[in-house]
Amino acid sequence: MIEIPKKWRELSIKEKLDLPVSYFGFDKRKIEQIRAISNRKKKIFEAAKLQFDKYGDIHSFLTTWIAGYSSDVAPRQIFGSMRDLRKLFLTPQKISGVEFSWKDLQRGIKISRKMTSELAEETGIHLGDGCISIYIDPKGYRSFRFSITGDLIDESIYHENFILPLLKKLYNIDASILKRPEKNSIETKINSKAIIQFKNELLGLPIGDKKNAQIPSIILKNNEFAKRCLVGIFDTDFHITEVLSISGKLHSLKLAEQVHNILERNKIKHIYRVYKDYARFYVSKKDSEFIVKKWQMHNQKHLSKFEVFEKFNVFIPFSRTQERLDLLSGKISIKYLKNVCNKRRKLKNNTFPRGLEPRTP
Repeated sequence: MIEIPKKWRELSIKEKLDLPVSYFGFDKRKIEQIRAISNRKKKIFEAAKLQFDKYGDIHSFLTTWIAGYSSDVAPRQIFGSMRDLRKLFLTPQKISGVEFSWKDLQRGIKISRKMTSELAEETGIHLGDGCISIYIDPKGYRSFRFSITGDLIDESIYHENFILPLLKKLYNIDASILKRPEKNSIETKINSKAIIQFKNELLGLPIGDKKNAQIPSIILKNNEFAKRCLVGIFDTDFHITEVLSISGKLHSLKLAEQVHNILERNKIKHIYRVYKDYARFYVSKKDSEFIVKKWQMHNQKHLSKFEVFEKFNVFIPFSRTQERLDLLSGKISIKYLKNVCNKRRKLKNNTFPRGLEPRTP
């Protein structure tokens, strides 16, 4: 990305026009050839092309200075806007309701024109642990963010080995991961105007609070897509009980009703209870195992619990994902893991809220 310090705008005309060669390292002869072009439109186009070929970016001020002008008014007057000029170099997909920012175009962001199993599952992940945010800075510029937040200790593998590649496959974007050990939080995030508009405008996923979130109708109409969406929701927002049952609650009653209907449609035995502002689910052990294996859940936080039970016929409370994987691979023994988890259990049971610690006699 081309950086132009604000202080450069106050330089003299000569200093500005020297920058393309002295600072950015463009060939002096090539700059002179561009400035000698009599057609203003062609001159500015060639100035933009020169920097795009080098940086994959087009900056209004650098375009102006390469062309031999001191103000960026010229390219805007001739092409209408810098966006219109940039479109000559990178053409966005034409999707109704979706606008690609210049950064989206530079990164080659792609939006699927049809629903797929992967997109349905990613939508479920979004409904579970995802959130859309739009920030407006003091100057009025908007920043578009989509983030997926999980448990650092137990879900790092899921984020790094599944969510990251999934986002890359769906949108051709390299998401970033933010780890906060002090909060035991892991956040996978992307910034993209096109992706956020696609999710909000076309899929109907809400910005901010998800209290009224629901599964898009295009997913509901197809049972295979609906199951993939539920896998995403279960992988992120539900947990596995000590009797190996999928359980959890949803704060969107609309979403909860949809989840209930999908389970009913697929003859999955479950308990569904609706309260004032949330709903609880409890899937039977047998059907939970069916969902994990046949519907193919992906979060190792859940999968490893079933795998440990299959191999050792035991559920180990207070164990962590990596520990269970180490047990399965033979790196640690079941005796060692049980001892660690028993100590963890005792520590938790002996932990008191601040101010309520037992007094020393």
